[in-house]
Amino acid sequence: MTAFTLRHRTRALVATVAAVAALSLTACEDDELAAGGGTDQSENEAPADQDSGSDGVTEDGGQAEEHEDIDEEGGQGEDGTAGDEVAVIPCADQNTQVTVSPVEQPINHLLLTVTNTGDERCDAHSYPLLGFDDSQAPLPPVEDSAPQAVITLEPGDVAYAGVITSSGDSAEGYVSTSSTLTFMDSYGHAVGDGIELALPGGEVFVGDAAAVTYWQTSTDAALMW
Repeated sequence: MTAFTLRHRTRALVATVAAVAALSLTACEDDELAAGGGTDQSENEAPADQDSGSDGVTEDGGQAEEHEDIDEEGGQGEDGTAGDEVAVIPCADQNTQVTVSPVEQPINHLLLTVTNTGDERCDAHSYPLLGFDDSQAPLPPVEDSAPQAVITLEPGDVAYAGVITSSGDSAEGYVSTSSTLTFMDSYGHAVGDGIELALPGGEVFVGDAAAVTYWQTSTDAALMW
């Protein structure tokens, strides 16, 4: 056998072995795909008509507009309260009854009592505007007596205010035979008409230190000043 023939057979043998190896590798890959080990490209591709973004995002990448149904009756009111809440009306002459009473202690004091005689609850704002016949302006308030919240009266409820008619330190003043009380609204303005009050004994001495407390929920709170 010549050297040329030997080299020719060797090359043919090598080519045959390579071909067999390639066929074996291809068969193994086909077996893995058949057994479910392969990856189907269609599984990774989203359908053309399906949004690729998350909820609330449109196809062009913008944020979807969300709408909420708002009950018109539950909207915000002008006074800052919910629309379905009824605003409390201020106490005034047409929905209250006011009396003035003498007290033994402390001396030089009177007690104002207001009763809600209406069919709805009302707010007794701040303090009563109490004027006497010879006074140029209502009595000033005792600022330290301001409560933490507005006094709200349900129908039939009562509130109180103390009146300091004078102090023992000064004899300056005048004798009054009549007085008028006016309520205030939430803005500090007089509301309604004035209520004429009958003074105990027909008259009272009003000194230069006279003052009135804010509306209170108890007689003790009204007379502690």
